Amino acid sequence: MSDIVLHHYNESPYAEKIRALLGYKGLSWRSVMVPRMAPKPDMVALTGGYRKVPVLQIGADVFCDTRLIAWELERVAPSPAAKMGAGWNDVVEHWVDLNLFGKAVAYTFGKNVDHLPDDFLADRAALRGAPLDREALKRAVPLAEQELAINVAWVESGLGAQPFVNGSAPGSGDFTLYSTLWFARNGRFDFSRFPATAAWMERMKAFGHGERIDMTAGEAIALAAAHAPAAFTYDSVSPDACGLSLGQRVSVAPELLGHGTSVQGELVGINAQRLTLVLHSERAGQVHIHFPRLGYRIREVKPS
Repeated sequence: MSDIVLHHYNESPYAEKIRALLGYKGLSWRSVMVPRMAPKPDMVALTGGYRKVPVLQIGADVFCDTRLIAWELERVAPSPAAKMGAGWNDVVEHWVDLNLFGKAVAYTFGKNVDHLPDDFLADRAALRGAPLDREALKRAVPLAEQELAINVAWVESGLGAQPFVNGSAPGSGDFTLYSTLWFARNGRFDFSRFPATAAWMERMKAFGHGERIDMTAGEAIALAAAHAPAAFTYDSVSPDACGLSLGQRVSVAPELLGHGTSVQGELVGINAQRLTLVLHSERAGQVHIHFPRLGYRIREVKPS
């Protein structure tokens, strides 16, 4: 197996989810720092246009979205296991992504907005496809804090009876929840009112981040160019339930915060859980870009 390479930046809650998972699994990994704002030419050389972090790279295979990245890390490093997929973990993960994360972002952005530069807010507004107003963000803090506290109280009741969301050992629900509350803690949210949650966060933090080894973006691109994409680890269904077939040229974009992040390429793998595009990059060579189906829009690109 080639080096595990994580393209990320330190402040990203999504990246913290994967860093914590790498720590839990005791893995050594290469760290490539990505700018917080566009343009990101080195990252785009590997992803074909996807610009959200983190991105996981293994040789000439690039994995987008933390859900898919977690699946891949579980595949390549199955011990210690972190339960993924169906069951309570999936419910918690989905609830955090669609409900709790937005409340944590509203609170943390509002608390820190006076320290955020104009170009950063403009960049995030472009991703949202809607403006971000400093004063409106600050006015929203009291309600955001109240809503966040109500939701953390619900978490508190669940964590009082067991050490992790998943039970005796952490699962995907734990890592998704942890990264969201880690972000709220960076916004100075007071967890002292929630002792079971605070203790759980310390247990998660204690996993660390594994062995982090710095790598330049140029070295990561050269690594991709020196490898061929790996054989598929899943079976394709073509055409799938949506009528998409292998060989079609398609565009893939996130459903949330997806403005300006679409990727076009030939569809070389697809089933109900994931899809893969092939990218022919001048700098990185032939790369496979992998996405989960959940949370992404895919459409055929008609010849012009």
